[in-house]
Amino acid sequence: MVSNDLDLNQWKAYAQRLLGRDFFTDFVPDLNLQSTEPRHNIYRNASEVIVLINIPYVRDLSQIKLNVREQELFIKGKIDLGYEHMETVQNQIFSGSFEKTIPLPALVNTKRVNAQYQRGILKVQLFPKLKGEGTAVNIQDI
Repeated sequence: MVSNDLDLNQWKAYAQRLLGRDFFTDFVPDLNLQSTEPRHNIYRNASEVIVLINIPYVRDLSQIKLNVREQELFIKGKIDLGYEHMETVQNQIFSGSFEKTIPLPALVNTKRVNAQYQRGILKVQLFPKLKGEGTAVNIQDI
C-alpha cells in the first residue's frame, strides 16, 4: 500500500509543477490533498510583520534553516514524525524534507528579526526595512 501512496504523491507533485499549486483546490475544493510543505499565516500592521509557520515535532532546531531577504523568507528543514519504519495507512500530516519561500507583504529589516519556536509553530517577527543583504536567523526554543 505504501508504494501506491508514493506513486500517487509523485503524480500529485508532477501535476502541481505542471498546473500550479492551487489547481486542485480551486478545481475540486473538497479534495483533501496532503500539502508538500508546511502551511503558514502572515499578519502585519504598521510596525511589524509576523509569519507563523506550522512545523510540528521538530526535536532539533539546528535542522531548520531560516533566511530573510528584503521581501521574502526562506525556510528549509525536515519534519520527522518518527514512524517512517511503519506502513502508512492514512497520511494527512506533512512530514519529510521541505524548502519553502514565503513572499512578504513589505520590505523588512534583515538585521532585526526574531524567531521563536513554541508548540509546533515557528513565529518569525520582522520589522520595516532599510535596504540590505539577507541574513541567517537563529531560532529560540521557548
